[in-house]
Amino acid sequence: MGFLTALAVNVVGGAVIYGTGGLGVGLVAPWLGFGSAGIASGSMAAAAQSYYGNLVAGSIISKLTAAAM
Repeated sequence: MGFLTALAVNVVGGAVIYGTGGLGVGLVAPWLGFGSAGIASGSMAAAAQSYYGNLVAGSIISKLTAAAM
């Protein structure tokens, strides 16, 4: 489940960031589990972060986290 969730977050997040120029982040980020307080526990974003472990700056997950905050 971790790999598929991480893949889904990255594919959807990447499509929103790069496909819409970031305009859709406000709509999609909360659905994935990114919020104003960071990544919500038990969400798809939390599962993806758990799968990857340390996230590098500039990754799709870090960009979504920054955009949602």
